[in-house]
Amino acid sequence: MKLPKLRFPKLTPVAKGQLWGMLVGFALALLACEWLQLSYAIFIIFMLVAWVASERYLAPRLIGADARTLALAIASGFAFPWLGLAAAWGLQALRA
Repeated sequence: MKLPKLRFPKLTPVAKGQLWGMLVGFALALLACEWLQLSYAIFIIFMLVAWVASERYLAPRLIGADARTLALAIASGFAFPWLGLAAAWGLQALRA
């Protein structure tokens, strides 16, 4: 049985920038989440909620490959994990 070739989808420059920002932001926010002893589940759920909300409201405006658009894509991707961290920190503060 021959396995099919798996190929990554073609990503636009905006998607690549946002993915890079999300990976770097996630790594740093995860370290902060561990250091602050916050809930990983709340952190990840709210990070995904922020990402889905941005896909609904911000993504239609992020079209192009100019420097301003790419900088906004990287910054927005970097911000999603930190919004999740802020939500986890806020809910932890309400619990205490």
